[in-house]
Amino acid sequence: MTTFTDVFERKEVKYRLDARQHRAMTAALRGRMAPDAFGRTRIVSRYLDTPERALIERSLDKPLYKEKLRLRGYGAPQANDRVFVEIKKKYEGIVYKRRVGCSLAAACAYLDGTPYEEACARFPLPDAVMAAESLSPRSVQIAREIDEFAARHRPLRPSMLITCDRTAYASLACCNGAASAGNPAPATPAAFADVPDDLRITFDADIAYRDLFAARPDAAHALLSAGDAVMEIKSSGPFPLWLVRALDACEAYPSSFSKYGEAYRACTAAARRSATELSTARASQAAAEQKAGRFVAALRSSRPRHFRVPSHTPTRC
Repeated sequence: MTTFTDVFERKEVKYRLDARQHRAMTAALRGRMAPDAFGRTRIVSRYLDTPERALIERSLDKPLYKEKLRLRGYGAPQANDRVFVEIKKKYEGIVYKRRVGCSLAAACAYLDGTPYEEACARFPLPDAVMAAESLSPRSVQIAREIDEFAARHRPLRPSMLITCDRTAYASLACCNGAASAGNPAPATPAAFADVPDDLRITFDADIAYRDLFAARPDAAHALLSAGDAVMEIKSSGPFPLWLVRALDACEAYPSSFSKYGEAYRACTAAARRSATELSTARASQAAAEQKAGRFVAALRSSRPRHFRVPSHTPTRC
């Protein structure tokens, strides 16, 4: 049994919530769900793309099938910490994820072209069990799928860095985070019965991005206002009735929100603004230079002016 889930197949529905809706939905989960054992977690994702950013361009066209490649870590991963190289695919609304876990140093070497097994052997995880998992037949098979993805879309390079703070909720029957969540409502058998075991709800706040294609990647830029969040409901089946009623009560509706996609849109909008400002500045400078040139030409071509001294008749006092 692995220490992490390396394959996902489920429906994931996103909702963009303002601060009021965010508070209402977290309140609606009390008594049924609670933050999992990880609590609030910092997630750092580095998306890879072609030099033309063809992957995200195609994804934003909303095709029937789309896929992305990213390197994901939690907290502030160091060279020996475990991170995940992950392919995320979506087909007809169902999300499929295939990922391998290895050290950050191994992941960087692998994405730079070193064979997966060689990278894991050169930069093993300190934990013996995790190190063995990284080289298990299942992980090697997933690495071959990642290799095929990279071969289809090469060359790939780091395109966007996305960070967010995630709080993941699970059923009270499935997680031991209820006590640490400070939830005063006791868990009842009825509450367990109407929460599917595989239902997970995440809230991503403080989402920010850095454009790695920029000549000098600057500070992170926020994608949401303070208090807002992106809620994602992950389930293999229909939503329970209480959840549907909670969504209706706070007027939360499904929204297509891709963190990488929104960051890319923000980058292109900023680039257009910069290009417009630069074009305007150049036009103003050209106009000023033309005006100055006409003035100099006029001075050089004009005839000397003769001024007549006005006659002065003394006034008798």
